[in-house]
Amino acid sequence: MKTLSLRKRLLECCTVASCILLLLPFATRKTAATSFITLIWMISDESADPFYRFIRDGKAGYIDSDGKVIIEPRFEVHGNSGGAFYDGLLDTNDGFVDRTGEVVLKPQFYRTWSFSEGLAAALREEGDKWGYIDHSGKFVIGPRFESFPNGYVSPFSEGLALIEVLGKYGYIDHSGRFVIPPRFLYGRNFRDGMACVMVDNPYPYAEAKFCPDFRSLFAVIQGTSPECKFTFINQSGSVISSDRYDYAKDFSEGFAPVRIAGKWGYIDKKGRIVISPQYDDAMAFSNGVARVRQGDLYGYIDISGAFTVPIQFEYAEDFADGLAVVGAGDWKKGDYYYIDKRGQQAIAEKYGLASTFFRGLAHVRLDSVGKVIGDEVEDKEGTYAYIKTTGERVFTYKP
Repeated sequence: MKTLSLRKRLLECCTVASCILLLLPFATRKTAATSFITLIWMISDESADPFYRFIRDGKAGYIDSDGKVIIEPRFEVHGNSGGAFYDGLLDTNDGFVDRTGEVVLKPQFYRTWSFSEGLAAALREEGDKWGYIDHSGKFVIGPRFESFPNGYVSPFSEGLALIEVLGKYGYIDHSGRFVIPPRFLYGRNFRDGMACVMVDNPYPYAEAKFCPDFRSLFAVIQGTSPECKFTFINQSGSVISSDRYDYAKDFSEGFAPVRIAGKWGYIDKKGRIVISPQYDDAMAFSNGVARVRQGDLYGYIDISGAFTVPIQFEYAEDFADGLAVVGAGDWKKGDYYYIDKRGQQAIAEKYGLASTFFRGLAHVRLDSVGKVIGDEVEDKEGTYAYIKTTGERVFTYKP
């Protein structure tokens, strides 16, 4: 995981069994940063390729969706986050490797992002400016964008990349041209044709970055600060409505969760409220349903706001491939299982740990969690597998 991806990671929502959110001191900034401990490796980015990591003798290898080993274990393991293929390439200590494990782009940059839409942000040396390279390592967008803390770049998403210039955010196309000028106080990548931004500074005499710094933005996400207001733009850069929200999550399947006066509801792409704010938390729609929380329990609603699965689960993930993993609130107890959209258990077996499905496979721990050190599972123990939506195991391994 690249250092500059902290802002992106701050906004990714994860729940108890997949991730544990810790506040740790960030010594160089005298503020708080977030650290994510992922208990079981999983692919959470829809733009990733369907190649799945496994570990043997402390090294990582990969299988395809049929459970066939495509790369024997030989890569360093850096926890359970990252390690996904993008654009057919994996970023490793040896450089970018293809799906056969061959190095196709040797290390030659101080820092890079993963590839997306054929391009990867790259920094030639510390203190240099960011540009974007193609699969050959050639800069197709020359180094011209400032690095942290004076600027920020992101991978491409839906044809555009988020760029920070002098505290303002805008979006470039594949030529490097700003198609949406840097005029927003805060921005996120495009999802489902929309991007969450901050247009207005609620404190006109304050520094422009007053709201979006790590500490203030984290407080906004947690609902402990009323400072910032969010909205959305379309790919022409037009703000979709005059309404502003206490916080907002990305669009998916035509709708976005927004928080108003402490409660979550949903809007459509014209900014109209389609499900009134009434939940303590709400997630993006996936497979036609959305996960919502009331109090300490989760359930699922459809686009009309009707419950398809009543509030009942201490732990729940979003639906993918028609199934969702649910379980007890204490991840150390294990006992995770998969339900269908009626809320019925769809796979008979229960697991010590379980991930969301990604393109037909889910990663599970077959036995109980076993040894726990602090908030981390001792990976040298236990048996893991990748399963299909039927529960059939296509690959089983011991780390």
